[in-house]
Formats: sequence, C-alpha cells, structure tokens
Amino acid sequence: MKRTPRTRKPTPQPIAGTAAARRGRRTIALTAQPDSALCAEAHARGWRLVHLEHFGGALPGGLAIHGALIDVPIDDPRAAEMLPLCPAVVRLGTAPSAGDRRAPAVLCDLAAEGRLAAEHFAERGFRHVSYIGSRPMQVLAALFESFRDRATALKMTCHLHQVAIGSSGDRPAADAARKQRAFTDWLRGVPKPMGLLAPTDGRAVRYALWAAGAGFNLPADVAVLGRGNDVGICESMTPTLSSIDPDAGARTYAACELLARLMAGEPPPSEPIVVPPAGIAERESTHLLAVPDRDVAAALRHLWDHLDENLSVDDVALEVGVARRTLERAFRRHLGRGINDELRRKRLEELCRLLRATDRPVADLAPAVGFRNLANLYKAFHAAYGMTPRKFRIGSGE
Repeated sequence: MKRTPRTRKPTPQPIAGTAAARRGRRTIALTAQPDSALCAEAHARGWRLVHLEHFGGALPGGLAIHGALIDVPIDDPRAAEMLPLCPAVVRLGTAPSAGDRRAPAVLCDLAAEGRLAAEHFAERGFRHVSYIGSRPMQVLAALFESFRDRATALKMTCHLHQVAIGSSGDRPAADAARKQRAFTDWLRGVPKPMGLLAPTDGRAVRYALWAAGAGFNLPADVAVLGRGNDVGICESMTPTLSSIDPDAGARTYAACELLARLMAGEPPPSEPIVVPPAGIAERESTHLLAVPDRDVAAALRHLWDHLDENLSVDDVALEVGVARRTLERAFRRHLGRGINDELRRKRLEELCRLLRATDRPVADLAPAVGFRNLANLYKAFHAAYGMTPRKFRIGSGE
C-alpha cells in the first residue's frame, strides 16, 4: 500500500463569484459526511458538494457530477449508481476491499494504529492488555493483529474478547444486556490492571461504563483507549477518554488530492493510499502508571508531574524515601529502563504533544519539558525519532 505524507500544501482559493471560480467549479457527489475539514477543502478547491442524503440517497437529476467521494462499499446501491455516471470516484475507507480496483481508496493505517496502542500501554508499565472486537472482526482485523503482535514483542500478554453481532430479530435492550453480561464475566476473569483497546470511541465509552458498573476502578483497574479521537465523545466522558487519532484531516486532504488528480485525467494508483495516525490523544482514562511496586509508581508520578524541573536521580530517590541504587534496580526490573531514561522518554513524549498542539517555537517549548540545552534536546529527539522536531511537526500536519 502507498503511504502518504501528512504535509498539507496550500491550495489557491478562487474568489466566489468570479469568472475563474465559475469556470473551475466541479460538482462532487458525497455519501461521506461533509464535515468541516471536507467543506473547507472543497471551498479551497472551488468545488460544489452535493450530499446524497439530502436527495433520498440518489443523484439529483439534471446536475452534471464531475467526481464523487464515497464511504460505502462498491456494491452499495449509492455507489453502484455513481460509478457509471462519475468520471472519478474515491473511497474513504478503513481497510482494503475488492472494489478498490474500480474506485481507488484512501485508508487508515490500522497496523500503525495497533502498534501505537500497544506501545502506549507498554510505556505505562502494563503487563496485560486486551482488545474488544466484533465476531467476526471484519475490516478491523488488522488493528487487532498488529496490537497483539506488538504487545507480544513488548512482553505483554494480549487478551481478546469478541462480541457476537446480534441478529436482526434481537430486541436492542435484550441484546445490550446480553453483551454487557458477557463482557463483565470476561473482565472479572482476566488479570488487572488491564489496558483495554476498543475499536471506536463510542464502544470504548460503553465498555468503560460497563466496567465501572461492575465495580472496577477507572483507570486504576481498567485503562481504556478508544479510536477516532472524537472530541465530543472523549471530552464528555468521566474519566475523559484517551483515543488513537487516525488523522481524519490528513485522510480528507489525501482523498481530495487524489480525486483532483483523477478528474484531471491522471491514472488511478495501483494500490490504496494509506494515511498514518497522528498519534494518541492522552486523557484521563490512560493517564496512570500500571506498576505494582509502590516506590516505582511514586517515583514515576513525581517525574511526570515535574518534567519542567531540573531533576536528578538523587532528588527522585529522596522524594520517594528509598536508596538511589534500590530505586534504580526497581525501575529496571519493572520498566526495563533507568530513571533518567524514563525522564527523557516522558519529556520527549510531552514535547511531541506540544509540537502537534501548538505552533510555538521549539526554543520556547524546551524549558516546559525540562530541556535547558537546545543541543541536548535535538540530539535526544533525533536519537528517539530519527528526525528533527521541525520535521516531526510538519509530518504531524502542523
């Protein structure tokens, strides 16, 4: 699969109503929901969007359609109607499908998302993680497989709970009650603390509420990670929900760029375009340290809460009240790294978050994450990520 960079090149924007804008205007049919990112991209390109939902799912008569963005399978009636009438069709999808030969796809990088989730839990000291998926898993199988494989490589045990898809004859309330009983029975039987990955933010909230209802503490017993980074869902949950950010904006841009090339007569790509995730938006549901050693947990919390300070190993040991060598040995036993290694890792993680979330210069961000020397910061960043902070920021779509 072809991977696409997240760099967003500015597109010239015709002034609405000018002759140039009228000549260049293209009408794009949609089954995909026209969110703010898609509307902004269409406006910048001088496109008119026509959402089929407003026309009963069918193309409106008497309107020439130049292209289409779909988020449904090729055999869906809406897609089947568009394909013969549209000179260019692009599918926004989650996983590859046989129909991608007829409508090239722009996809999420599920394998990268799964690896990112496993690493997120490993960095927080978890030894047991789990994935909650449907039976059958269908398009999200790659997410689970990469999560499981990366977790195993990081010496974590990965558990799986599959939820059977209900039949059309099931009453919704009875189906939900059955799934909740099966989930809580399974959860009682797996080791805690547990890092739990759900395939969507909506499902993550559901499982978090079921776990809390069964008497488990969130996130101390069960730390929950969603997928999608839907801010409306994640920020309205208690605790707020950490989530994989699949970079929907970059995927929208990549789909529009591909559609523009197809409408210009370029041949379709031989493989789907795969857009990597932007990272993990960490919130309260995974903001903890799953370490059974109380001294290590206390030391980690002190490190995390004082990243901007000039900490030494002796300072941390004194804060916790144990000998330096004892604490160092405990860190290596439980985390596989030393105190200074953990401090550097967490500082760089926080710097990455700030690079994605702000446009402040690196020199301004450095003191906030405890780097007093820019040369040391650049050296540590390059050793960890193989690039400069500036390249990381560009690659993250900033």
